[in-house]
Amino acid sequence: MAKRRKGRGGKFLWVVLAVAIVAVGGYFSFPYLKKYYNRFFGDDQNEEIAAVVPMQTYREMYPQYNLFGIDVSEYQGDIDWATLVDKNKIDFAFVRATAGNDTKDKNFSENWRQLKRYNVPRGAYHYYRPNENSSEQADLFVSTVRLEKGDFVPVLDIEKYSKVQSITSLKNGLLNWLSIVENYYGVVPIIYTYSNFYEKVITGDKRFRKYPIWIAHYSEKENPKKLPSEWAFWQFCEEGRLEGIETNVDIDICFSVEKFKALRK
Repeated sequence: MAKRRKGRGGKFLWVVLAVAIVAVGGYFSFPYLKKYYNRFFGDDQNEEIAAVVPMQTYREMYPQYNLFGIDVSEYQGDIDWATLVDKNKIDFAFVRATAGNDTKDKNFSENWRQLKRYNVPRGAYHYYRPNENSSEQADLFVSTVRLEKGDFVPVLDIEKYSKVQSITSLKNGLLNWLSIVENYYGVVPIIYTYSNFYEKVITGDKRFRKYPIWIAHYSEKENPKKLPSEWAFWQFCEEGRLEGIETNVDIDICFSVEKFKALRK
């Protein structure tokens, strides 16, 4: 009996020690866990705030490219566009308009208006929710976004796999959204996605070949690997920090002047 009770006490101490280790580890790793949780389970958020860096710094990282811009949503809060444009050379900006079949970005109208006011070439994107009806998602986008001459063609942002349908069904849903939007505006939309999703779902399927690709890939110093020879846009930084925006912001590159012109309405 004594040994048995002593054994229980020893086990209890080990349990307490294990819990303490997990707690300490969790404390220090929480920002990283939260960041990756939001990447895979959140809609569109940035977490850790970096120091302010002028856009010129990003340009100097990739001197082989000339066109640099940003993409934003309501998660960037109320943007001071006057300061942003004054302190940084912004060649273009994409703003989230809609998400899924029922969500309009709270800041879309204001961001869209301010981009026109400051003469920044603008584009609108839809955040695709793979578990929701694709036709309803397309209808929400076209009822929200009014494109004008000089605006970029619409963008379909697809980042997640479906929990309720196969890859084949997911592809069909994406193609349905793209078709509805293309027919409505009379232009071919852009597909935005991560490099892994592109490799596993988009590439190899000739039905997607006509759509320009905007790729998100953060670990390459030069051109992203395993992509079409002429990608349209490259989101190379997800933790940019520019004066005029109080949160982190995505920084993007346009492949060429020719692409830049061809993808505007």
